Amino acid sequence: MAISLATIAASALPLPWKLRLLRLAAVRCADHDERLATWARNHPAIATGTDWCRRLWWGAAAGEIVRDCLYDPRRQATALRLVDSPDWSVLDAAAARGGVIVAAMHLGPPKVLMNLLLEPRRSLLIWTNTRDLPGWLADRHPDAFLDPLLADQRAVLLVKSAMQLRKGGLLLGAADEATGERTVAIERLGRTWRFSLGLPALARRLDVPVVLAMALWRGERIRVVCRPLPPPDHGLADDEWNRAWCERSCDLVEDVVRHEPENLRFLRRIVPRIAPPWQENPPAGGGVQTG
Repeated sequence: MAISLATIAASALPLPWKLRLLRLAAVRCADHDERLATWARNHPAIATGTDWCRRLWWGAAAGEIVRDCLYDPRRQATALRLVDSPDWSVLDAAAARGGVIVAAMHLGPPKVLMNLLLEPRRSLLIWTNTRDLPGWLADRHPDAFLDPLLADQRAVLLVKSAMQLRKGGLLLGAADEATGERTVAIERLGRTWRFSLGLPALARRLDVPVVLAMALWRGERIRVVCRPLPPPDHGLADDEWNRAWCERSCDLVEDVVRHEPENLRFLRRIVPRIAPPWQENPPAGGGVQTG
């Protein structure tokens, strides 16, 4: 039987059942995806065989279903119920002293961490692709988002972010997002990670703490992981300090990259993007095959 990922997402099944159904789909889809098999063969330091490919495919597909729920106000709470009660103690301890940079990585189901942090008790500024957001979420949090890809917002990005941190708020941005004019390339585990310099530059100039935060799959549940990112030696020159900061970010996620393929989003395009609910004409193609 052939069934599309969009059909699974739109079905009346409870969300946990949809995630289990994707396990069946992964057996067939991952085994027949030559792009995934080729990538796995070319990256032996990360990929470890058939089960690895199936877990990666499942994580990419499950992330799309979760994002689809998060972008619908009627179903947002359903997705967030997959999250085990977050332990924010590391973040709260840092925030008790003032502003904090919350450095995310492109790991785990997308947009979960952002939605968890968008709560009334926190002052939050987020670097994200605003063209990808539903209008209701942007309207609910009108001052929360800055888009590094938009020229007019990029021009004021660092100034507004510094103001946010100086008033004691949180700044959330992806550390491994190469959207700036200057980037750092880190070779790790047979692939290249590219970092923009905005977050490390703010961390150094303002001397604010950084917490690396991730929402990660643990089975078919989601767990929040927060780890302090110790600053490099302030005696280093700027370029050396920035590179050391990026290297430490990689150090903190290396175990996830090695052992948890369902949390990798390097190959997220192996599954089709589910059309956001506000799009009238969903993109065609991308069928998921289940046995």
